[in-house]
Amino acid sequence: MRILSVLVSIAALTVLAAGCTGPRVAVVDSDRVLNESVLALAFQKQLSERERLMAEDLRLLGPQLSAQEIEARRQIYTRELQKMKDELERRLSTRVREVVAEVAKERRLKLVLVKDATPYGGMDVTADVIAKLK
Repeated sequence: MRILSVLVSIAALTVLAAGCTGPRVAVVDSDRVLNESVLALAFQKQLSERERLMAEDLRLLGPQLSAQEIEARRQIYTRELQKMKDELERRLSTRVREVVAEVAKERRLKLVLVKDATPYGGMDVTADVIAKLK
């Protein structure tokens, strides 16, 4: 299951860095952050592993429980997975915002946007963000 697909529109990452001079604009590629950062990949792995364990549990319990009981358990697991996904997305989003703010400050950037929203121009700081998401 692909975690965090909605997450990193990065809340339109407008980060205003104090003391900036000139129109320094940068972009972050949210897809790369999700697919390459250690933190996002670790969260995806956690969610996938939990989903695998739940599916295995349902498979093992199948012969012992009625169809109604299996469906009830499946619904409980679905809600639990969604809650876990929401929490991991919240944590990743918070951390990405912190890291983008750090990169913006270090590079003296006035504005950092999501790359899809800025097809023309802007410095790409995605690699810096990925490197710091350890």
